[in-house]
Amino acid sequence: MYEKILVPVDEGEIADRAVNHALEIAEKFDSELHVMYVADNRASNHLSKSVSELSLDAPERRELDEQRKQTGKKLTGTVVDRANERGIANKCVIIGGNPAEVITEYATQEGMSAIVIGAKGRSAVGKFLLGDVAGKVARHAKMPVLLVRPNQS
Repeated sequence: MYEKILVPVDEGEIADRAVNHALEIAEKFDSELHVMYVADNRASNHLSKSVSELSLDAPERRELDEQRKQTGKKLTGTVVDRANERGIANKCVIIGGNPAEVITEYATQEGMSAIVIGAKGRSAVGKFLLGDVAGKVARHAKMPVLLVRPNQS
């Protein structure tokens, strides 16, 4: 039923909860787990004019890109290690861009069966109005999306 599962990760506790769910589902259904980190570049589009005018090969821009890449490697590597320990086939993906767009495009292109993603604990109305990443993914994905909420206890 779930041949390929995509789980986007970031540095938050909610992403850890989503990973736990994704690992359980992948193990149960013998799924391939795709672990994704999106190096969010939306902020660089809103930086001050002097910073945003930096060429793509400027040392400052390269340093920022390298920091994002290292964060992605660390976060995805931890999940890949956990998947390997459980005998779950997996693939690691690090991509730059707008997270909601990258996640939904990748999921479609790679034929994901489901996306498991952490969702912040705002109200449904707040999510709709603010347009968080998980909400956008849930609205635009062409496959089932499991929204994992923060622990409410």
